[in-house]
Amino acid sequence: MNILLVAYYFPPINSAGSVRPVQMARWLRNCGHAVSVLTHGYGEGADPSPEIIRVPDPAFVRARQGKKFWRWAFWRGWAELQNSFGRYASVFSPWRRAVLARAEEIQRACRPDLILATYPPLEVLEIGLELSRRFRVPLISDFRDGLLFRSIEEKRLRSHRCVREKYAKTEAATAAASSLIVAVTPVLRDYFSRTYPGSRCQTVYNGYDEDEWRDLPEVSLAPGFFHIVHAGRFALSDSATDIRPFSAALRQAGSLHPDKPFCLHLLGEYSGSERSAFKDLIASGAVVIHPPAGRRETLAYQKAADLLLLITRPGVRSGIPLKLYEYLFSGKPVLALTDDAEVRRIAEDSGIVWCASPLDLPAITELLAQILSGSAIPGSPQRNIETIRVYSWQKQMKVLNGFLGSLSKPSED
Repeated sequence: MNILLVAYYFPPINSAGSVRPVQMARWLRNCGHAVSVLTHGYGEGADPSPEIIRVPDPAFVRARQGKKFWRWAFWRGWAELQNSFGRYASVFSPWRRAVLARAEEIQRACRPDLILATYPPLEVLEIGLELSRRFRVPLISDFRDGLLFRSIEEKRLRSHRCVREKYAKTEAATAAASSLIVAVTPVLRDYFSRTYPGSRCQTVYNGYDEDEWRDLPEVSLAPGFFHIVHAGRFALSDSATDIRPFSAALRQAGSLHPDKPFCLHLLGEYSGSERSAFKDLIASGAVVIHPPAGRRETLAYQKAADLLLLITRPGVRSGIPLKLYEYLFSGKPVLALTDDAEVRRIAEDSGIVWCASPLDLPAITELLAQILSGSAIPGSPQRNIETIRVYSWQKQMKVLNGFLGSLSKPSED
């Protein structure tokens, strides 16, 4: 089957949002499909592969340096101005128009039998809807996050009525036109099934890539310390995430066990307020914020850690952090500070994770104290390998491939 995967977030964008499309393309090809990726292009460093169709993004959304910053700022300001006048627009709107203007060229390049559009952003869903209609092929809509349900864009939805209306209209149109809706979590799948009766909805989780863990570089951690590693970002990924209870618990637990020194390694981008929350611990050397590291180095730190840290926003959202699956595969104990029932289920089923609410200071302090004392570290027999293996990218993409066999082109009018 010739599959056209529409994914704005794709390398050279190296973010958590680009991992799922990359793995989709990889494993669906391994299943025997011809996969072409329709994605952004900045005109520099473009992949010459014929399997990747790059359409230049006039807004240069991710390249915000020098003159390109002002181009991005112009389009961002233009979108905000349009929204303030009650007309929907986003910084991705110019890219959507550029893609649709090249629809015939795209069709000739890959002759798709199926469109697979992965959200976010919203404009990818619009492109998927339109290309599916023009090419007369089935559409699969993949939701890595909720659109209206526990949205990642709560602020825009609250601020502009036209944005809420656009999102509601697009979600309904997507549910009606899609041969299959794929959701990254069961709770998001259930939302679509409940809201749009008759729509076909399935769950395909994110996962870990076993191949990435082979032949990792060596990481030397100071002996005599209990090393805690956090990979990725906190509030820069979700502004509602609050790390203050954890930082307070870290101090309290450390004071209870002064003979058990710890070192928290932060590997990612962190805001000024987050750095401030650890200011005294950074000064004492108990917290180290590392320079930006490559992916393999980050995995190497996870493998060398004594404990891995996961913190999600208070309350719940529809997504499960990608790092959770990597943490599970690492084989190291995990402290998951989360209120999300699905995150807790996956974490606890693995057998090597403790959970507490991200705002429950006493519970976090107690867990950390037990962990530092050594009384709470689970041994390898508790690790549920079979549960963890379910969440490999290979297995999850085989699940997705299993859904493709039942899809076929719609009949000609």
